[in-house]
Amino acid sequence: MKSIKSKIIIFSVFATLIPSLGLGILSFRQNETMISENVTRELRALANHASRELDLWTKDQIYIARELSTSKILIEGLSSLTNQSSENKFLAHQKILEHYLKSVHKKLDTVLELMVIDTEGEVIASNMASPTPVSLPKNWPESASTQGSVIVPPHWNPHFATATLSISVPVLSIDDFILGALIVTFDLRNIQSSLKDSVKSPPGEVLLLDKKGHIMLASNILMPVAGNAVSLDPAILRQLQDKPGESEIFPGLFQEKVIGLAYMADKPPITIIASRSYESVYAAWKQQRNLFISLISVILFIVATIAFRMGHGIVVPLEKLIHATKKIVKGDLNVELAITQRNEMGQLTLMFNQMTDKLRQNQAEINAASTAMQLKNQLLETLSITDSLTGLYNRNKLNLIINDQLARYARNKRPFAVLMIDVDHFKTLNDSLGHIAGDEILTAVAKKIFHCIRSVDFAARYGGDEFIIILTETTVDEAIKTAERIRSHTANIYCNAINKTIKVTLSIGVIQSEPEDTSLTILLSRVDSALYEAKHAGRNQAYCIQPKPSAA
Repeated sequence: MKSIKSKIIIFSVFATLIPSLGLGILSFRQNETMISENVTRELRALANHASRELDLWTKDQIYIARELSTSKILIEGLSSLTNQSSENKFLAHQKILEHYLKSVHKKLDTVLELMVIDTEGEVIASNMASPTPVSLPKNWPESASTQGSVIVPPHWNPHFATATLSISVPVLSIDDFILGALIVTFDLRNIQSSLKDSVKSPPGEVLLLDKKGHIMLASNILMPVAGNAVSLDPAILRQLQDKPGESEIFPGLFQEKVIGLAYMADKPPITIIASRSYESVYAAWKQQRNLFISLISVILFIVATIAFRMGHGIVVPLEKLIHATKKIVKGDLNVELAITQRNEMGQLTLMFNQMTDKLRQNQAEINAASTAMQLKNQLLETLSITDSLTGLYNRNKLNLIINDQLARYARNKRPFAVLMIDVDHFKTLNDSLGHIAGDEILTAVAKKIFHCIRSVDFAARYGGDEFIIILTETTVDEAIKTAERIRSHTANIYCNAINKTIKVTLSIGVIQSEPEDTSLTILLSRVDSALYEAKHAGRNQAYCIQPKPSAA
């Protein structure tokens, strides 16, 4: 029964859990995919915005550098320095150029350094007392003549403690000969506020990385950037660069999990990484997931409770029915179950009670029939062994008793006595008084005989007016006493048929069992001889054949 209850609970839980989890997992997977796609789209928009702003800012800085490179003072100064051989005049023109560069630097907030170099790459003038070395391509004059400007890859500048972008613009003579170049170093922090639009840009952060993966600039002004000390893992950077525009999940700068993607800009050569905190992206999703799990748990608890009560409502009546059935199997039909439910179990209990009532009725009928049958069997058994007139044993039962006594005598050698009784002149009494009176006399004699013997003795009607008594474990001396007692008790018998007392005498033959009595016939023959001697001696007496003395 407990297995039925547990199976109901398990089925109910699984029937609730499987579809709920299936739909929940499918829904959350789709939601997760949708979130991932939305985040990827937002990060692409964020990276595109940063890329466009960087490109526009770079173009503006190139335009500024080109405007500065066309300065008349700069062109004349370089031309004079190229043609002058006097050292004093060279120094004088150099001073003029440095003064010019310093004045320009004061007017431009975005510029960190202005530097003029000749065609050999030697520094001629700078607004800085100690010019910062700038690595130009070896073929920079040719590149400058074809491209118009050369962008030095952005990098972290320890001198200025910031990321810088240097643009080299050729300074041309009136005849379009390259006199040298103007190198303008810009502070990348000027674009920091433009990397994200505070209103339109989606949430997230933008990082600008140099070729080596060092972080130069972050859209979050609170994010600490310390040049080469802060860099992205090379393996992660390669993974992002191999799949530009595809979002990946990776550890961020502070080991927090982030979702990000990379764009590579050509001018300037910068890797733009747009990222967003994984926790912030999936916070609502996790909250919803936890809420779903809590809801499923509550539903499972409710379903399990209902299933338990349903199982209890089924199992408990079944257990009562089983217990009651066991009682019935053991024979106890006094079983009555209370009907506590108005459903199929109630109907089953009602039918069980009706069945029990029917069984009790059938048992009562069977018991009554069995009692009647036993009484009839007892009556038949009594009729089969007793004489119908006198109530004493009949001849068939007498034969069995004698055979049993002979067998006992053969085993234990304890003698028994046999008395054969005959009513004297019964035929005359029967003819003179009538058959009814005769039967009444026989019945009265039988009763007297029965009351004169012990409970262990046997009395039988041998036939007609003859009776035989078996006295167990009795000698002839004791048997004579019993015979005389019977004879005296039957001397006067009142007969209702004629309403008078009749004098009745008996002739009695008495013997004791002997070893020669090996059969019923021999024994009866000897007692019949004793009866004959009593009749021959004048009737109304008992005659005893003494047993033969045993051999010494």
